[in-house]
Amino acid sequence: MRILLDTSLLVEGERRNFDLGKWVTTARHEVFICDATIAEYIAGKPLKDAGKEQRWRNYWDSFVSLLVSVPLDHQVCERAGELLAAARRMGTTLPLGDGLHAAVAELEDLTVATVDLDHYQALGVRAVNPLKSRSAR
Repeated sequence: MRILLDTSLLVEGERRNFDLGKWVTTARHEVFICDATIAEYIAGKPLKDAGKEQRWRNYWDSFVSLLVSVPLDHQVCERAGELLAAARRMGTTLPLGDGLHAAVAELEDLTVATVDLDHYQALGVRAVNPLKSRSAR
């Protein structure tokens, strides 16, 4: 399966709540992130706890920074806006980052791996939560 990792799942891996590397290698997924993931992950860097900051840095250096990142271009941004507007018309307002992830997933034929299945369901893209072993479309 071709997977786009959502930032929420990277955070679970970095906090050691989920062995993301094992899940990827066991299932032999082809894994990607996108440029929105990089921005979100860096923005969430711990600031006040040196131990957490070091754990974050180690995870970045040994895993996240090594992943192939799909760039955000005009087409991705336009599609993200369309997906977010459609969800809002249906009564659901979602973060811009989720819209960007959804657009990349749709345009690149990827399945989003996330803890926020409901967000991606509202955006109409394939998603799986490996922490719960359930999938949604």
